[in-house]
Amino acid sequence: MRTGERLAGSGGSVTQVYVQGGAVYTIGIDSDRCKKDGMCAVVCPKGIFVQREQLMMPDLVGEDTCIGCGHCVAVCPGDAIQHSGFPPTATRAIQFEKVPTTDQVLELLKSRRSIRAFRDKPLERRTIEKIIDGARFAPSGHNSQSTEFAVVQDRAVLDQVTATAIEYLKFEIRRFGNPVFRNLALLANRESAESGLHEIPGFERMVQAFESGADPILNGAPVLLAFHAKRTEGYGNVNAQLALQNASLVAYSLGIGHFYTGWVLAPCRAPMARAWNRRMPDLLGIPPGNDLYGALALGHPIPRFKNMIERNPARISWN
Repeated sequence: MRTGERLAGSGGSVTQVYVQGGAVYTIGIDSDRCKKDGMCAVVCPKGIFVQREQLMMPDLVGEDTCIGCGHCVAVCPGDAIQHSGFPPTATRAIQFEKVPTTDQVLELLKSRRSIRAFRDKPLERRTIEKIIDGARFAPSGHNSQSTEFAVVQDRAVLDQVTATAIEYLKFEIRRFGNPVFRNLALLANRESAESGLHEIPGFERMVQAFESGADPILNGAPVLLAFHAKRTEGYGNVNAQLALQNASLVAYSLGIGHFYTGWVLAPCRAPMARAWNRRMPDLLGIPPGNDLYGALALGHPIPRFKNMIERNPARISWN
């Protein structure tokens, strides 16, 4: 099929066939169903639907630029849009009565807290899948839906994750203790080096806690949920953070405790220490072409917070 080939469909529909990423897709407008309201033209981020005049069925132009967002299918009141990426089995009516109010959303956001104390109880697979289901609906640049997920439940692997992070902290303590490295780091990027030096006492306390039998990295969480994407994905990092935030809110709504495991990511971003950058992704089973962008430790919480704590006022500039 050639990009933009026009075919006659059944029921008076007009169909455009286009090729994107090696696959063949079709977009059609069923003229019998089309209400000619032009809503598809209003919402399409790529301007593929063009309504030349009011109360006229839109034309399809530049359809090879479609990013597969589904706006056209989701907005059409007459279900007239036919997009092969969104068959009837992939769409359902929104149940607006289930959408929370603004106050309910704010209550969710303001009452969520990071949990670092977990019960010795595994998470059910369906619970983890529900958290990931919420994560996959996060927005993503160009609708790439680039975020992939790795679920780690093996206690031996989780213990190794903690041990690896601690070994990385020891590495940082050693090299910042070396005056040659310290001076070179200060010359290369004084602000970054001074920030690293400031962290060393905290690193030493974490190492001491680990050697005393504690887990200062995962806090004994039974599950680590990692968010990763292909290194070549332009918005891979941003997309993963958005997915992580969705996962956090779904986890909280399910009564699952969780926290963002920054120390799991730290070795991946170690400056002037490339040998460390793949150790954690390899341990988590993340493909060589993918980067680790975020991780949540998950588990049944021991505490249940009763109060919300006020945050600092928002810093806002109005222009």
